[in-house]
Amino acid sequence: MSSGWLPEPFLLAGSRSLRSAGLESPIERKPDEFISSGFFVFGRRSIAASAGDSGHGGVFADVERALHTARRRLAGLQRDPVKHARHAMKVLMKFKLLELHAVSHAEWDAWLAGTPYFELIRARFFADESLEALTSDLLAELVAVDAAQSDALGVRNA
Repeated sequence: MSSGWLPEPFLLAGSRSLRSAGLESPIERKPDEFISSGFFVFGRRSIAASAGDSGHGGVFADVERALHTARRRLAGLQRDPVKHARHAMKVLMKFKLLELHAVSHAEWDAWLAGTPYFELIRARFFADESLEALTSDLLAELVAVDAAQSDALGVRNA
């Protein structure tokens, strides 16, 4: 079924793909703006995309399943923007660990303090908590699910 307003064939691109093209990050917007404008296309039932690209992993063909999953996840984010904010911070931390592989605690703490997104998210969603306490808790959560390691030598990707 053709959407009538999208070119055929149509490629559905996720936020990571869009950010790599220079578009703004959704976390800079208020949660309701993120849901309504960043993903407006998910509300349409008549998309006939032939493939999708989330920006991580490969191109996929089961667009209907991907849209169903995306709608479910977006509904969860809309219900709980604080959970989304915590997740966004952990994702940033994990990507940095993927980049660095291993880092001393001093360098890790300097990166956290010097990355504007962390303070932006903390100020918006966790104003009553210090950045140090918040990121320490988030690192502990990554360690608990074996996504990171932390010991006297520093922080490492797991």
